[in-house]
Amino acid sequence: MSLTTRVRTVVGAGPLVTRRRAATDAGLLVLTGALAAALVLVALLAPRLVMSVADRGARDVVERGRPGTDVIAEVGGVDPPVAGVRPPEPADDLRRDAATISDGVPATLRGYLTDPMTTTTTSAWYAQVPAGVAAGRVGHVLPSDGSDPVRWVAGRAPALLPDVQPAEGQPLADLQRHVEVGVSVTGAEAMGLELGDEVVVKPGGLLTRLTAVVVGTYEVVDPDDPVWSGLADLVEARPAPRGTGAIAAAGFLVSDASLPDLLVALAPTGTTTQVRFLARADQLTADGAETLATEVAALSADPTPLRLMDARVPLIKTGLDDALNAYRDRLAGATAQASVLLAGLVAVGALTLLLAARLLVERRASLYTLERARGASVASVGWRALLESVPVTTLACAVAVGALAVLVPRTGGAWWPGAAVAAVGVLAPAVLAATLVRRSWTGRRVPANRADRDRLAARRRTRRLVAELTLLALAGGALASVRARGLLASSTGGVDWLLAATPVLLAGASTVLVSHVLPPALRALRRAASRGPALAGLVAAARAERASRTAIPLLTLTVAVALVVFSGLTVATVDRGQQRAADVLVGGDVRVDGPVDDATLDALRDAPGVTSVVGTRMWVSRTFGIGSGVDVTLLAVDAQALAELRRSAGDPVEPGLASLGEQTSPTAAPALISPELERVAEAFAPQVWATDVFAPLDVQGTTSIRGDDGAPTVVVDRAVLASVLGTEVPAQYTRLLGPGAVRAVTDLAVAETPGVTVLSREGWLEDWTSSPLTAGLRTLMVVSQVALALLAVVALVLTVVATARDRRRTLHVLRTLGLDPGTARRLSAGEVLPLTVAALLAGSAIGFVVPWLLLSALGLTALTGEPDGTHVAFTWQPVAIAVGALLAGLWVAVEIEARTRRDDDLAVGIREAER
Repeated sequence: MSLTTRVRTVVGAGPLVTRRRAATDAGLLVLTGALAAALVLVALLAPRLVMSVADRGARDVVERGRPGTDVIAEVGGVDPPVAGVRPPEPADDLRRDAATISDGVPATLRGYLTDPMTTTTTSAWYAQVPAGVAAGRVGHVLPSDGSDPVRWVAGRAPALLPDVQPAEGQPLADLQRHVEVGVSVTGAEAMGLELGDEVVVKPGGLLTRLTAVVVGTYEVVDPDDPVWSGLADLVEARPAPRGTGAIAAAGFLVSDASLPDLLVALAPTGTTTQVRFLARADQLTADGAETLATEVAALSADPTPLRLMDARVPLIKTGLDDALNAYRDRLAGATAQASVLLAGLVAVGALTLLLAARLLVERRASLYTLERARGASVASVGWRALLESVPVTTLACAVAVGALAVLVPRTGGAWWPGAAVAAVGVLAPAVLAATLVRRSWTGRRVPANRADRDRLAARRRTRRLVAELTLLALAGGALASVRARGLLASSTGGVDWLLAATPVLLAGASTVLVSHVLPPALRALRRAASRGPALAGLVAAARAERASRTAIPLLTLTVAVALVVFSGLTVATVDRGQQRAADVLVGGDVRVDGPVDDATLDALRDAPGVTSVVGTRMWVSRTFGIGSGVDVTLLAVDAQALAELRRSAGDPVEPGLASLGEQTSPTAAPALISPELERVAEAFAPQVWATDVFAPLDVQGTTSIRGDDGAPTVVVDRAVLASVLGTEVPAQYTRLLGPGAVRAVTDLAVAETPGVTVLSREGWLEDWTSSPLTAGLRTLMVVSQVALALLAVVALVLTVVATARDRRRTLHVLRTLGLDPGTARRLSAGEVLPLTVAALLAGSAIGFVVPWLLLSALGLTALTGEPDGTHVAFTWQPVAIAVGALLAGLWVAVEIEARTRRDDDLAVGIREAER
């Protein structure tokens, strides 16, 4: 037979047969196409949503980190050609310097930065003002757009004063100069200044005597303008640092015109100029963030490209590279988690399409068998199935891509997940149809010798065993590899998809084990049912035993259940981990970082709703015992309050912690020490270097409390230590507990104190959980859990419906024996119930084990924020969701079958059963 003839025998009449079959099963094909479109859309949408979350997370890091993520080029003042000579146009010089720095920024970095804005400030000094002593400094600002940053409320803008020249032989230090300045409205009120008042200026680097003349008061046009970053005292009056005796801190503003009068009185070291660039968050992507971090780090290490015309080289100050690198590490963990979900969705989606193709082939089994009996080749049957599956899947892909373009306009993102699902949709009907007809009317020769037949059967069993062992080895290898090096490929830093499929491979391995255990269990169940009076149970057990030979439904349901449980446990772990992270990082309801005096602490303790206030002072690397060479961390705490706080939090409270405040000796402080310090305390006199002297200690016992560095620790009472040292020991870290803690800190304006920051537990949780990366990935997990549960329902429906025709023949015969509709429903459900239970048990086991085994590889700390590692939170809700999904799928499938069987002709059904 020629090649042309062979081809004609395969493809001949293919379109006609395909068209007629498609018309007969149009409804089933439409449902299959809709399922394929939905699955391809999910497979394409998931990676793009992950990319969108990653991009929004990178932009959020930059936005929330400001002004720390601004790129600042800082330079000192210009050396004048002649000391004491006023520069002609210093504001224009500053603009030229900013342009030079901007032009020197590498092109790959410049596109991510805004136009520069420039500020020039002096150091702060304490000045005598009408209302008392105030902290002040002089500043000058140049916004990037050249607009006026302030609006003058009273008076006028500062102007240039007539120049003052020193007399013959007069030192510059004796020369009296004046500079016109403006002050904010709130600053003038706080310092009691009026127009025309004079303030003596005494910053560092002063060359001559200088007096500032207040000629106007202003309001800032936009207080949120980044040009005012770090210049809060120029925007409005601020509280002065505690302990200085100053009434307020406020800045004095000079204009372009009066700037020469300021600079001529100062040495180059007396002023600091900052050229500030903002990162363009709206143009930043996750991929661009890595490039941006690299470029910023390189520029910080070598800022010579920014050299000015007078050879000054700016110093780069920014936290942008550190923030983006930290985000990159978080993103790596989030990507690893998303890859597991994506691999699971693709696998379950492909298996569901395989079940849909199996339903179509089972429905046409008699037609395929008849076609084969009439002489059709296996290739021709597969070709006709392809002629049907290709247009259906192509149309489904077109619909999916169109919906994708509407939902996510971005063109980037991986296409292979959708292509993998589409490939299954195209090939599965053809492969299953060809396999079916190959088993029937093949003309295969069978040896007459029984021993030869047994040998061929043994070969088939060996091939199956080798395939199963290969799957088990692949799953074990993937598990060992992912536990050793994580889910990311070490060479490229991208996701290793073989390792990301570890949960799917483990579910497949468990399916292999269950497939060997299930048939004997069903045989035992059938024997037990045969001894009972119920006919439905016996028939259901017998049919279930035969159905257990097909592993595809079991594999689909097992993988779906495993990933539903895995997603649920991951969400529960993340939620519980975030709560724990807030407890660990804040240590109470509110945490105050910075020096807080005892008067403020007493006021906080007396505030309503505050149950505990614990002040702490920590010193690191302090010598323990003279000449011992041992360094420790010294913790001075409010011992009684700390004991109550730990007791309320459920943490262990060491004996003697609460009694550290009971001083038994005026020269020694009671202390608890880490266990490894006991021998040192016995060999050397127990003393610890506190501030500038050794403080004698009275060791009361050991403690498990450690400082942030984890070094051996000495714990003493803060008040007792202050008594022994004869000096105050202010709290550096303060924790508050109670429902009124936030209100108390707000009412006492603790956050307004310079050098003090306030962090509340609820505030940290809100900031952390609302970040795009955390919120987006958690939402993706929840949506994936719901999608997988729906796929489990669809898979179970397809499994039940696929065997409905064969089961219908059995039910028709049983109806002649008096089988009622309710028993028929129970028989249909009982046939698939063992498979469902087996999938539920195996999938739940894998879902519980995988998070525990892959905890370190998943990088869940990227979502929880826990500083000391994450622990799996085991909960029953995911299993309940899986059970509910399977029960819903079973009920839907049985009801669909019952309704389609309701109008069957019993006589016709019996005749079909006799064939």
